[in-house]
Amino acid sequence: MNNLEDKIKQVAASLGLPLRNTELYVMAFTHQSFANEHHLESNERLEYLGDAILDFLVADYLYKKFPNLPEGQLTKIRAKFVCASANSRYTAALKLDKYLMLGKGESEQGGKSKPSVLADLFEAFLGALYLDLGLEAVRGILEKVVFPEIGSMDAGFFIDYKSKLQEYVQAESREGVRYVLQEASGLAHDKTFKFAVFHEDAKLGTGIGKSKKEAQQNAAKDALEKLALN
Repeated sequence: MNNLEDKIKQVAASLGLPLRNTELYVMAFTHQSFANEHHLESNERLEYLGDAILDFLVADYLYKKFPNLPEGQLTKIRAKFVCASANSRYTAALKLDKYLMLGKGESEQGGKSKPSVLADLFEAFLGALYLDLGLEAVRGILEKVVFPEIGSMDAGFFIDYKSKLQEYVQAESREGVRYVLQEASGLAHDKTFKFAVFHEDAKLGTGIGKSKKEAQQNAAKDALEKLALN
């Protein structure tokens, strides 16, 4: 464990974090599968705590950044930026995944590339950080990897392009549109999807996104732009 503690201290130093209790972080990097094999406490309780803190701090940030948005839209934004795929990206950005301790079976099954495992690690790390250094230290990490993503959010985030396209097409035809996956690339925790949207045999548009839903929305947006309706 001493080697892991040294590595954790190196990560902390790169993030400007003066850690006090390294045992908390060792626990944060201990997946349930590793804990079962070595009779240790896993990161699940820290994950629970970190999840709640992440939700609170993102909600606080959104409340102040978007003073005119209603509750429903704030909730929609928060859900996008605290979901498993987003949290796994933050883990990779902070390079926390390199030190995750997995059991033999989980490791052989590619645990370090599973979005759910990486997302749990991010939340556990935040939980440990909160207990060790307090709420503002956690906020500092979110300012590095979470808040910038929210700040670069597309202005059309709240427009449901799929519904707009469907309404237009069905006003002219009884047959709706269909979305076809064209390509999926990247690591499991950082995939990119490409979809095309068709009406009958005609391809109306294409879109790329970090989730299937986002790619389909972008395909619908592309179709609307080509139809000069957007």
